[in-house]
Amino acid sequence: MRMGVIGHAEHAEHELHQAIELFLADPLLKQILYLGEDDAITRAVGQFSHEFMSEEGFLARAVGLACHGNAEEIDELLEADRQAQRVSMLRCLPPKPACAIEMLEKWIILGVHDKATLEEDDVANAHVIIYGEAAEANIKRFGPRSFLTPGPLERGLIGSLSLRADGALDLSLLDLQGKVLVTESVAPSLAKLVVAS
Repeated sequence: MRMGVIGHAEHAEHELHQAIELFLADPLLKQILYLGEDDAITRAVGQFSHEFMSEEGFLARAVGLACHGNAEEIDELLEADRQAQRVSMLRCLPPKPACAIEMLEKWIILGVHDKATLEEDDVANAHVIIYGEAAEANIKRFGPRSFLTPGPLERGLIGSLSLRADGALDLSLLDLQGKVLVTESVAPSLAKLVVAS
């Protein structure tokens, strides 16, 4: 299971398309989290899904193909529907100062635009904090928590969180061709939940 992370892409439309295509080609991907505060991801999704039809349109087309279509046309329709479902994995962070909480098995992932806005209570149970406000890509461990930012997308890097079979979590920075440039692993023993009373 994997989560993709894309940094601010307001001035990197081409790179954003590359990043989305790279992530959508990954069958283990659970979701893609966009860390920018702009509408670049909304525009990109619109371009990716311009040929996708509504559910009613899909059903009408499916009925027509079932009666009069051939196997190739039916396969094309089903592939288009699969791609539409894949695009639905794209997510944006809520506006500042809110943050997003995601789960990868037992790992709690906190996504935020600017890590400087976080308070102690915000990160009490997070294992990994993903943030967007940064000039450079970085993976850093601070006590029991890890921080990851891919930096602005115009620099050509994206992030990935990958759950391994042994329960560990790999935090990686990749280029837009999918080459892993740096990885840091977080052991399952660090994944502890703190309950405040």
